[in-house]
Amino acid sequence: MNGFGDRYRAVPRAALKRAATPPSGDSPEAIWHCLFDTQTYTDNATTRLTFFQTTNADPTLSNMEASGQLPSPQYLNVYNINLDAWTAIPVSQGANVVGDAGDLALLLLTGRPVWTFTLANKTYGPYPLTTLHGTGGPDVFGWGFAHATDSIQFAKVDKSPGWNYYGRVIIPPQQSFKIDVVFAAAQNLTADWRLRISIMGVLSRRVL
Repeated sequence: MNGFGDRYRAVPRAALKRAATPPSGDSPEAIWHCLFDTQTYTDNATTRLTFFQTTNADPTLSNMEASGQLPSPQYLNVYNINLDAWTAIPVSQGANVVGDAGDLALLLLTGRPVWTFTLANKTYGPYPLTTLHGTGGPDVFGWGFAHATDSIQFAKVDKSPGWNYYGRVIIPPQQSFKIDVVFAAAQNLTADWRLRISIMGVLSRRVL
């Protein structure tokens, strides 16, 4: 695994100026971008969640600028699609397997969830939700008093490489898109969960 920094070399000032300045007013700026949206899985009730259909005043839950579409003139070349999940109490204590680890197993496996990406009424999927891996999170070492009937649990979605379109799927401006997650049945969890889906890729946008 590479550390911080990368190999580099000095380049002429003129080359830096050319790279930083678009050749015309119609040329876009291209940046790596993460588009995300968060929905709540309600314990014993939810069988379908739809992402990216609405804006949210809370910027920690979604960064959608428009409901169900990218504003003009933005384009997004889709690379990674990721899933993160958490509860209000990220470390739980309970009897046997009741708690975060048990809940996450129900959400990802027992509930047999599938996800479908829809772009301008064209569908990609359905695929198992376990193909969407996490963006990251704390690596935890736990401690506490051991009891015969209690367990202390922390769980998160696997952060190893997951689904990747490698830029071959492109979301154009003002075209509807969404991701649906469908469960075989509502799951009996210990609490409500937040599910966040992130679409990562190259965003082309206006240079101001």
